[in-house]
Amino acid sequence: MAELPASIGKYPIDALLARGGMGAVFKATHPTLKRHVVLKKLTMRGSASIAERFKREARILMDFKHDNIVRVFDHFKEGSSHYMVMEFVDGESLDALIRRRRFLSTELSLAIFLKACRALAYAHERGVVHRDIKPGNILISKKGEVKLADFGIASSGDEDDGGLTREGMTLGTPSYMPPEQIENAKNVDKRADVYAMGIMLYEMTTGKKPFPGSFSPETVNLIQKGRYRKPSSVNRSVKPIVDRLVRKLARPDPKRRYQDMSEVIRVVERFLARYQAAELDEALVGLMTGSLKDEPRYRPRRKKRLAWATVLLALAAACAGGWYAYREGYAYRWLIPSRYGELRVSLRVPKAGLSPDGPSVRARLFVDDGDEMPEVTGAAIVFGLSEPAASDPALAFESGPLYLAPGDYRLKLIVDGRVLWRSFRLRPISLEPSTALRLRLDEEPAKPLSVRVAASDLTDGSDLSGRATVSLYRFGYWVPLSELPAGTLMTGSVHKFQIEAEGYEPSVYSLSIGNGQDELRIEAALAPFGAAPSAKE
Repeated sequence: MAELPASIGKYPIDALLARGGMGAVFKATHPTLKRHVVLKKLTMRGSASIAERFKREARILMDFKHDNIVRVFDHFKEGSSHYMVMEFVDGESLDALIRRRRFLSTELSLAIFLKACRALAYAHERGVVHRDIKPGNILISKKGEVKLADFGIASSGDEDDGGLTREGMTLGTPSYMPPEQIENAKNVDKRADVYAMGIMLYEMTTGKKPFPGSFSPETVNLIQKGRYRKPSSVNRSVKPIVDRLVRKLARPDPKRRYQDMSEVIRVVERFLARYQAAELDEALVGLMTGSLKDEPRYRPRRKKRLAWATVLLALAAACAGGWYAYREGYAYRWLIPSRYGELRVSLRVPKAGLSPDGPSVRARLFVDDGDEMPEVTGAAIVFGLSEPAASDPALAFESGPLYLAPGDYRLKLIVDGRVLWRSFRLRPISLEPSTALRLRLDEEPAKPLSVRVAASDLTDGSDLSGRATVSLYRFGYWVPLSELPAGTLMTGSVHKFQIEAEGYEPSVYSLSIGNGQDELRIEAALAPFGAAPSAKE
């Protein structure tokens, strides 16, 4: 074992905390503050990009001053090694805590989660995207302090990436990465961190990850479709707020997630407001020191506040009851049943070959007058997706009730690229309580997939198509596309392609192809090996 140095720079060394292929971590003493600090040492030679990421992390964190982000006090180079002087957190990482406890209660999970959310909100406000949120990068001290750490692959809007992250490059930890980060880590925004926080909350409350840890086409397909068991079905003690949070945090489509950490913070703060803050803090300290006896308990507020809450609840119930009566059409049914008919539409769409975000379903309604067929305006048919069972091969959509004058109509249903027309007669409620249209689309068969690939030099744009080769990942191996028999590539599946050329870094694309998508074109920009980064100092 190598002898422990007495000091590094101006910092006396107390202990070796960890050592790896890329460096070491020491516990040291700050010479003037007289308190423990951490020295993070980078010893890996021959990789300018890794050294540059190390320096960028130091620059980012030295500008940060937040109670829930690990502080960086200094950065220097001694000999051939780079060093970062960081705050010493006397405790353990969240992943170690989860391993020790198996899972955490909803209350303690959200108490830790809230502090991590505040740290991310601070970073996002300054244009920094972490890109590697996971329990291993959340540190918790014995005093109950929660600290976000390791901004090694963070991106900053205020600082040029310098080519450290290339188009098509995958950076991060697969189990916590959203679909857009798996495909291309370069252009992700803060919503990638929002997604990872949802995965982390799932793991905190269940002790399990929603998706398998292996980076396989099957796992990528599950991530792209957002298919997982909800937390409360894995751990029955999980409260409904966790299911709701995870569902919106970890949606595969970034447009449908929470768009900002401030939205998440408001939801969590509203839930935790029913608990005493001091009791939560005390429980977190007990959790870290092994002295936790009781979980935080909900305690009602003063009786006066409870009385006001009762009044407000009664008013809300009355308003909700009135709205419910209107929405459910009781006025039409009770007051004018001979002048209106009720229309409901149900639709089943096969799951096979759908895109990860599901089908786009739209409906238009026309009066069947046998001549001009005018469109019915101001009467929208809005579909809701029923909760699908894993064994059900189809998605079920149901519309709410729509009240129209009795007569003949035509319905035009548009599902992605397919169109279905249905003629029907709507009878008054007094004769027929409801007219139900039950529609079903047949499964679109898988088709041969046509693939075209173009390649160019990332630095000068020159055409590399004649030199590039394309391979498909099959059964654990990369197989040249030209060697595959006809009909191997079909729609309705996940395919992983690699484009490479001699003298260039390969580029990998993992893609989910729907049954209706039978032509694929990939335009890959390849980076030369050893290309000098254009980072700005």
